[in-house]
Amino acid sequence: MYNLEMVFLGTHTFTFTLPSTAEVDVPGFEAVCTFQRLYELQAADEPAFTYAQAVCVSEVEDYDFRGEDSACVLVSHEAVRWVLCFPVGKRDGEYVPQTQSVPPDGVDIFYTFSSTAPSGAPIHPVLHLDDLRLLSPQPGDKLVVVRASHWCLDEHQDTVLILSEDVLEVEIIPASEVRVL
Repeated sequence: MYNLEMVFLGTHTFTFTLPSTAEVDVPGFEAVCTFQRLYELQAADEPAFTYAQAVCVSEVEDYDFRGEDSACVLVSHEAVRWVLCFPVGKRDGEYVPQTQSVPPDGVDIFYTFSSTAPSGAPIHPVLHLDDLRLLSPQPGDKLVVVRASHWCLDEHQDTVLILSEDVLEVEIIPASEVRVL
């Protein structure tokens, strides 16, 4: 579990299709290694992405696609373990998951998958989309945004524990889905 990494792509439609090659002649596809850097994959004349793909991979290769301060990496198709596609919008110039009721970012906001958030039981979400690699989604899972009043970090400082009585709001993003490869 801890040797997996998350990378992110932007798309204009809901799709699980990953690029066949990067913009340069190398095997694999270009991605950014943090959700906050998704904008780096958007061309200046291109409209904003409407969806993001969070891709869980077993390895990435550093590659200088866009200069020395770039967060871009090269990923082979064989390294892909699962893909989450979810709608995004822009808030203050940054991409955020598109939600209806629960704010997609801020204090006391967490992320998990629909199969790991059973009603009434404690949940173990992650603090950031970049940490989704620490969870084990099931095929067809939806992205879930949780806002809680109290929580504590687990012993590894990776996920949090939220008791059911401390959950303030939960939103399942219906236009999201996981495909396990």
